[in-house]
Amino acid sequence: MARPLLLLVAALAAAPAAIAHHTYAMFDATRATTLRGTVARLEWRNPHVYLWVYVPRTEGGGYDLYAFENGAVPVLERLGWSRDGFPVGAPVTVEFAPLKDGRHGGHIIRLTRGDGTTLIGSGVGHVRTPAGTVP
Repeated sequence: MARPLLLLVAALAAAPAAIAHHTYAMFDATRATTLRGTVARLEWRNPHVYLWVYVPRTEGGGYDLYAFENGAVPVLERLGWSRDGFPVGAPVTVEFAPLKDGRHGGHIIRLTRGDGTTLIGSGVGHVRTPAGTVP
């Protein structure tokens, strides 16, 4: 009896840290932004997948590097994502909840590849437009 109780207490003690780790607080969940660019790198690993995208600047030429966060590998695989689905240089359009601090990046809501395939990002239920609907 003592061992199951100890395991339960340990699990409950760890829960706040797990919840804090998976917060969306750094993203502006009240708006969605869309950018087009080319894949720079895909970091296909847990606990979060990152897609790095070169986005052309509207003024002055050049580009900015954006870091887009997404969910865990198993979740994304269930949503149709794959490690080899984003080769370097491939065109992508990313709809995302931007970072609140203004840095280049955010949390992926929806992504469209150059061939027109659209993929939904994980955690999309946490990102809301001003109208209160999931984009």
